[in-house]
Amino acid sequence: MPSVIVRPEAEHQVYPLTFHVRLPARASADLAQHRLQWSLERMIGRLHTQGWTFVRLSHRPPRGPLPVVPVKGFPRRPPGGNARTPLGPHDDALSRVTTFEAHLLTDEVDWEYCALFERPAIATAYEAPEKGAPQPPWLKH
Repeated sequence: MPSVIVRPEAEHQVYPLTFHVRLPARASADLAQHRLQWSLERMIGRLHTQGWTFVRLSHRPPRGPLPVVPVKGFPRRPPGGNARTPLGPHDDALSRVTTFEAHLLTDEVDWEYCALFERPAIATAYEAPEKGAPQPPWLKH
């Protein structure tokens, strides 16, 4: 039977956490820096209450621009069609949405940044099972 040994001291480990910053499509560098700082301050405050400590922003460049798809605006398929529209009972309105470029519906884009946070981690060690017993499936080789 495999067992897990837990060490009494809690080590600190750094984790990369991603977050999105929403900007206008043609934002200035000052506005982008202001929104990044604002988003990061909110994230630091919320994670601090859970025991996370901010280390720094990651050195990897931000990913984006990512399209912002609005929540409203996509048509729903009417139940069983409608006599006053050219939709039949088996017409799928989603087929028209997939050919439509959704990122053109808004003038905002998202940029994905990565911040490094630290928190106490539970350090564990794995003790191998008896000779002849199969390795557990969760053990990475």
